[in-house]
Amino acid sequence: MFMRMLFITSTLLILFLSSGCRADYPSPTPVPSGMSPPVPPTDALTPMVKQTRVSVPPGKPPVIDGTISPGEWGNAVIETFSDGSELLLVRNEGYLYLGIRANTQEMIVGNIFIEHGDEIVILHSSAALGTAAYQKDADRWQQTRGFVWRCRDTGDSEAAQAERDAFLQEEHWLAANSRMGAPNELEFQIEMANKIQRMAVSFMRASNPNVKIPWPNDLDDDCIRPTLGGMPVQLLFSPHKWATIDMSS
Repeated sequence: MFMRMLFITSTLLILFLSSGCRADYPSPTPVPSGMSPPVPPTDALTPMVKQTRVSVPPGKPPVIDGTISPGEWGNAVIETFSDGSELLLVRNEGYLYLGIRANTQEMIVGNIFIEHGDEIVILHSSAALGTAAYQKDADRWQQTRGFVWRCRDTGDSEAAQAERDAFLQEEHWLAANSRMGAPNELEFQIEMANKIQRMAVSFMRASNPNVKIPWPNDLDDDCIRPTLGGMPVQLLFSPHKWATIDMSS
């Protein structure tokens, strides 16, 4: 009897010690027949950012007058903003022509963001035209140039046209300001330094300029955040999430 009790006690002690030294891993979840077992998440398996790439077709250059006339953008590729508004793109002689046709009847203003290496330029059209520039500084972008507003004249006089011609030559882009042409349409002519560049676009209704409608639609950086009181001296940009504009083909 004594020997039997000693055997049972020794056996229970061995089982207890074995279970105490074992790592506490959960039991594997059964995998249904025909399915692969789940793979644990790792940094290497983090979903990559969805990239928007647009191959811009060649076409006849539209007139930059603020009105997207029928047939004028006939060969353009058409992208859509987050609210369904249209973005038209066509190229000619080293220029990107970009049109915005918003789903509203009221006046709009627009920003074009273009990455040039460690610099981002902002091309703005509202009641006037202006260019701002930001230089990469660690994880932020520092303003190196603020907006200087030009081309307010909406007329067709020789003086107004001369001012627009000078702006295109000096700034390497041109647009119809918001008070020209159709109130819900904007047209841009942009000299592209490289045939492949990253770009983002946003437009705002004049009645609510703090709500920015983006393209690409999933922008989440300072391209779409409100900028009360003007453009800050520092901004957070994520150009790796912007669209890639390809004018090489």
